[in-house]
Amino acid sequence: MSIFTIVSIVIPVALASSIPPILQHYGYTHERRYRWLLYLACGLFFISWYVPSPLIDGQDTAFNTHFIGGGIFTGCLWLYLKHALSWHRYWLVEAFSLFALVSALGCMNELFELLVAKTGVAHLSLDDTNWDITANTAGALLVWMVSLGAMGGQRIVRRDT
Repeated sequence: MSIFTIVSIVIPVALASSIPPILQHYGYTHERRYRWLLYLACGLFFISWYVPSPLIDGQDTAFNTHFIGGGIFTGCLWLYLKHALSWHRYWLVEAFSLFALVSALGCMNELFELLVAKTGVAHLSLDDTNWDITANTAGALLVWMVSLGAMGGQRIVRRDT
């Protein structure tokens, strides 16, 4: 079994089984109402490892893996946490918080890829980092736009809560 198969299973199982109890422990019992977003995120993360990605400029990439399992996954996880924590801010603050989360997780992923490549655990090219970052950001942006559309543009109005 490859390291990537293990990661595709362990990460979503760990998140789905640990985040809800932590939130409930701290009194966020209404998180259950939004848990489907967490399960969607975890399912997308798992599936993303098995979706083929296109060649870009003749270069083998993991674009779809990062678009789905990086960006869309992070967007759904962010929405889950935002609603579970009842965190509503000015739309620009929310947009930057999503960008910060997708950037942080993307950076952690790239460091993991570097570790795996340099230790010889798996053979992979480190030449597609720019496409990985682009795909992560594009996936999160897609979730942001869909959630904005689902709210009917209500997020543009400043909320003082």
